[in-house]
Amino acid sequence: MINVILIDDEEPALLEMEFLLGAYPLVQIVGKYLNPVEGMEMVERLRPHAVFIDINMPGIDGMTISNKLWEKTIETKIIFVTAYEQYAFEAFRVEAMDYLLKPVSRERLDRTIGRLVKDNEKKPQILNEVLEIRCMGGLRLGWRDKKPIKWRTEKEKELFAFLLNHAGVTMSKSRIIDELWNDYAFDRAISQLHNCIYHIKKTLREYGVGSEQIHISGHYCLSLGDVWYDRLLIEEKMKKRGGSDTIETLEEALQLFDGEYLSPEGWSWVEQERELLQLWEIDTLLRLTEKYIQVGMLYEAESMLKKAYRKNPFEENVTFMLMTLYKKTGDSVKAAKHYIEYEKILQEELKIKPQRSITKLFESIEME
Repeated sequence: MINVILIDDEEPALLEMEFLLGAYPLVQIVGKYLNPVEGMEMVERLRPHAVFIDINMPGIDGMTISNKLWEKTIETKIIFVTAYEQYAFEAFRVEAMDYLLKPVSRERLDRTIGRLVKDNEKKPQILNEVLEIRCMGGLRLGWRDKKPIKWRTEKEKELFAFLLNHAGVTMSKSRIIDELWNDYAFDRAISQLHNCIYHIKKTLREYGVGSEQIHISGHYCLSLGDVWYDRLLIEEKMKKRGGSDTIETLEEALQLFDGEYLSPEGWSWVEQERELLQLWEIDTLLRLTEKYIQVGMLYEAESMLKKAYRKNPFEENVTFMLMTLYKKTGDSVKAAKHYIEYEKILQEELKIKPQRSITKLFESIEME
C-alpha cells in the first residue's frame, strides 16, 4: 500500500485529486489538508510515501514546505500539483518526484502512480541488519557483510567524513567552506556544498540508509542513530579505562584500531583527530603491555611495545618500558640495537639526545 497526503488550499482541487486517486487500489490517502502548515506537520508525523501538494498557497507555499522536508531528511516523495508551468525547473531543483499541471488528466496521473509503485517496489528491505561505519584505516560505510557505499565523487566522500568527524555538532557554512573549498569563490563554494549535500543524501537513501541511522539536518549537523561506529566505540572504551581493565578487554579495544584514522586520505582537517586516536592507541598498547608482564607473557609485551614504538618513536615512555623489559629478560643485544636506533632517530629528527634516565637504564643493562 502507498500512503499519500494531499495539501491544497482550494477545497474543489483537493476533492478532485481525492476522486482521481480513488481509482488506484494501491494508493491510500491518509490525510488531506486545506491548511498547508497543518499539512506539513502531518507529513513530518506520518512520513507517507508521497505528498501531492499545490505550489501557490497563502502563508507557506509548496516550495517552502518541500525545502523544509528536504532539510529534515524526510524521505516522502514530493509531487507538485499546480496550474503554473513556470515552477517546473525549481520543482525539480528541490528533488520533486513529479510535477502535475491542473487540470490533471487520468493518463498523466497514471504515469505518476506508476513511478510511485516502482519506487516503492525497489526500496531496499533492510531488516535486523547492522549499518557499520569504519574510519580506522579509511572511510567505509555499509551494511554488515555487504558491499559498502561507493561515493559518487571524492569531495562528497570528504564532506560526509567531515560531518561525521563532527557528529552531533552544527557546522556553519563558512567553517565547511574554509576546510573543503578554501580555494573557491564563495558563491561557487556554496553551490558545491549544496550539490554535495544533495548527492550524499541521495546516495544514503538509495543504499537503504534511513534517518533512524544517519540524519543530516539542513543546518549541516550529522546525527547518528542505530549504527556500529568504530570511532565512537573507541571513545566509549577510553572513558571506561582504569582498574577494571583485563587482558581480554584491552585486546578487544585494540582490535578497533584497525589502521590510522581516515587514512590514507590526505585531508588536512583530519590531523588533530588522527593524533588523538594515535595517543589512545599507544595508551591501550602500554596498558596491555603491563597486563602481559604481570602474567609473564613477556614475548607478547615486547610485541606491544614495538608496535607502540612504530606508531611514535619519540614517545619516551615506550622506549623506557622496552629497555626495562630487556633488563628483566637480560637481553643486552636487543637493548643495544634499540637504543642505538632510538638515539639516531632523535639526533636526525629533533637534534636532541635521549633522556638521562633512558641512557642510565641502557648502561645498567650493558654492565650486567
